[in-house]
Order: sequence, then structure tokens, then C-alpha cells
Amino acid sequence: MSVRMLSIAVLILGFSDNVRAATCAHSLAVENVNLLTMEDGPSVREGATVVVCDERVIWIGDAVNAPSLARARRIDGRGKFLLPTLVDAHVHIENPRMLRLVLQDASIEDASLDDADVLLPYVAYGVLQVGNLGAMAEAVGQRRAVEAGTLLGPHMMLAAMVDGDPPLWPVGFTRVAASPSDGRQVVRDEVAEGFDMVKVYSQLSLDTFSAIVDEARSRGVKVVGHIPGRGTPIDPYFQADYTIAHAEELAFRANDGSDAEVERMVDLARQNSTGLITTLTLDQRILEQTLDPTTLHTRPEIAMTHPLTRRFWFDHNPYIDRNSPERITQLQSLIAFNDKLVRAFVTAGLPVFAGTDSMVPGVVAGSALHDELAALVNSGLTPYQALDAATRAPTRWMGVDSDRGTIAVGKRADLLLLDANPLLAITNTRRIAGVIDDGRWLSRAELDEKLHELEQRYQHTLGEKR
Repeated sequence: MSVRMLSIAVLILGFSDNVRAATCAHSLAVENVNLLTMEDGPSVREGATVVVCDERVIWIGDAVNAPSLARARRIDGRGKFLLPTLVDAHVHIENPRMLRLVLQDASIEDASLDDADVLLPYVAYGVLQVGNLGAMAEAVGQRRAVEAGTLLGPHMMLAAMVDGDPPLWPVGFTRVAASPSDGRQVVRDEVAEGFDMVKVYSQLSLDTFSAIVDEARSRGVKVVGHIPGRGTPIDPYFQADYTIAHAEELAFRANDGSDAEVERMVDLARQNSTGLITTLTLDQRILEQTLDPTTLHTRPEIAMTHPLTRRFWFDHNPYIDRNSPERITQLQSLIAFNDKLVRAFVTAGLPVFAGTDSMVPGVVAGSALHDELAALVNSGLTPYQALDAATRAPTRWMGVDSDRGTIAVGKRADLLLLDANPLLAITNTRRIAGVIDDGRWLSRAELDEKLHELEQRYQHTLGEKR
């Protein structure tokens, strides 16, 4: 149903909506705003008003016909643009046990990280849905607290990792499946533990990978991750209900980087509607720090990254010492191939989702998604196509599109208010006037204050360690 039809339907039932608006525990109205619902294509509705009751949108229409707003908080949207909050389909959210494993440091205490601090940058940058693609048991508790409203953070789709034997990451951060029967049991375990998807990793054998995808499919669960079997043909890995976690996974398997090779990969994906998470900015940050390692210290947004995560970046970084001319040329070629590949997937109408792989060295939670949107446009997508890959499309993949990802009556009020039109310049997504999180208004000033306090805490922690 279009926004106009919804408005007419709601006007017919206007009295009941007036009553509802008056009895909300919390209500707000964004008035006279330029509305980009992401439901009706790249069209902007001027002079719209959106009314929120508690955590839901209850009305969309013209200001003159809006329900009674006697108790509502009014937000002046004149000259501003309202759209759904953003989705990062590929992140890694830290917890103390994860960092003990990856840093091989048993002395890291549970109190070393605060979930609120780790999740704040996502909210501050308007990212209210993520795909945590290395989720551990701690992530289930984080998600529960977010959904209960006791923790400010993004909604989370959780995928626990499974690798072959030996795994590339420590056991505990990943699970191990050395056979097809192991793989099927891992899927059963992950579903029972409350994870939403299964993440496959690079060391899996083809038969184990296929068993995991098949078992997951039988249980209504999707699979996301790497393409195993480096050095072997990629064709058997394009399977239904599987999404590739990085564009670079295909770039690594390209022989010559030609347009014909891109088209062959698109054809393979088309046969099973295999999806793709972009992570273009990941390789751009890797190239940046390969050319100049000081960027890990000088990029301003790194101040929002926990000191233990920075320790991982500084002391365990696999990129900064690999700076031969051949390596730099390889990275440049990989980035060029990624651009062609993502553009071709979008042109073919295949599922494409914006993701960053945040927590990888130099890729900062929240902020990196805006880098990813810019990278998508630089690769040849329109601003609307880039926004679609970071709103509507990934929520459909995650199975939460009936609740969020677009703006419509009845959907969750996760809304992003911008000072300028993102369809004219994608960099305008950084011009955030405020974020509405489950119906709660967070102004730019409030978000900046929270970020400043976070940076001060992190700086104090770093100072103590010196």
C-alpha cells in the first residue's frame, strides 16, 4: 500500500488515532519534513508529518490532518530529510571473552568492556540494525538487553561462526566442523542456542559446507560467510540460501579480473539468487593502512574504538607489514574488481547488502557504514541504490522487513533525520540532525555529548596504560 493510501485509510479512522496519540506513554511528531520512505523508490514526499506512538509509526500525512498532538514532542523537519535508520549487514561486536581469545590474554577482565560503550557508535551514526557475523553466546544477551530497552544499541541479527579443522580463529570465537556430520550438528546447536544464521568460514571442506547449507535450509535458517576451498573452482559454492560475506571473496578467486569473469560470477549467483555483502570500505582501509600505517592513529573516528580493540589493531595487525609494491598492486586490483562486481550484481537484480566488517583494523563501528555508502556510489551505484542496500534490502534478507527497513504505518519508529538530501549527495548521510530509536528522540547534541564522554573514558583508559 502506498503512503497516500495509508494516509487516506488513517484519516477515515482519524478519531481512534487521535485517542491513541493522546494515550501513548511517549509520542512525537516530525513535522513538515521531506520524507524518503524507501518503499516508493527514489521519490521524496515534501511537507510530510510522521507521528510516532511509543515505538511505532501510527500516522503519515500532511500536517494539517495530523492526529491530536497535545502531549507529543514536536520536531521541526523543515528543510530536513527523514528516512529509515541504516543497516550494517557485516559487523563484529566485541566482548571480553572474544578479546581474551584473539589477543591471547587471559588477564582481560569482564569489566574491561561495557556493552553500552561498544554499541553507542552504531546508534550515534544512525545504524540501528546490524548483522553480527561472528556472534558468541554473549551476543544473545546483548540482543536481549537491546530489545528489552535496557541497553541502547542496534537490533542484531546473529550468526555464529563455524570453520574447518584447523580453524583460522581460536575455538570459542569459532566452532569447528571436520566432517559433514559435524557441520549438521553445529547447525542444530546454533539454532537451539538462539542464533539467526550460520556463518561459514574459509577452512571448511566442500562436503561439510554443503551439509551445513542443507541442514540450515531444512531448519529455515540461512547461511552467510566466506567461500572455502581457496584454489578450487567456486562454482559448487553458489547455493540457495547462502550469502557471500564479502565482495573480496569473489575477487580473491578471479583469474584475470575481466568483465567476462564478473559476468560469469553473476550468472552463477543468479542461478540460486546467491546474495552478496559488499564490504568495499574494508579493502580501502586495508590499502590505506598498508600505504600509511599512521592512519590507524590519525583517523579521528578511531577515538570511538575501545582501547583493547585498538591494541588488536596495533599489535596484531596483519596488514601494515605487508607493503611490497606487489601487495599494493594486488590490493588496488582487488578494489577495482570489487567495484565492478557489486555494480554488476545490482544491475542483475541480485541481493546486495551494505556491510563493513567493522572491528577489522581501521574499520570503525557506525562511522564505517557511511564510508561504505560513499564507496558504493563511487563504484557506480546511484545514491538510492546504495541506500536500498543499507535499509530495505538487508532487512528483507534478515527476515525483519515487516518491522523495520522502510517507513510505514505500523512499523517500528527507527528513523534517521538528516540536514540535507542523501539522494543528491550520499555524503549527506553523515549530516545527522537526530536519530529516533524505537520512538525515542536522540538529538545531534545529545549524541555528540555521549560520544565525547565515550572518547574521554577511552582516552583516560589509554592514559592509565602508558
